[in-house]
Amino acid sequence: MTCRELFERLSEYVDGELSQKLCEEIRQHLDGCDPCVNFAKTLKTTTELCRRLPSQPIPPQVAADLHAFLSVHVQKSK
Repeated sequence: MTCRELFERLSEYVDGELSQKLCEEIRQHLDGCDPCVNFAKTLKTTTELCRRLPSQPIPPQVAADLHAFLSVHVQKSK
């Protein structure tokens, strides 16, 4: 597994959403790559901190603006 491949899968790894095989490949990569270990620790800490934050409802105007934006841009990408 390359650093780029790890980067693409790390969020799923932290969330426990990957197969055992992929988890083992990630663990093997982390055993020999200090930059990826540091990145993984940072992502895990950030994820844990975000989960502790109280959720707030999206203000109605922000929700309407987001919906309008997505309606325009999703149509263009099809």
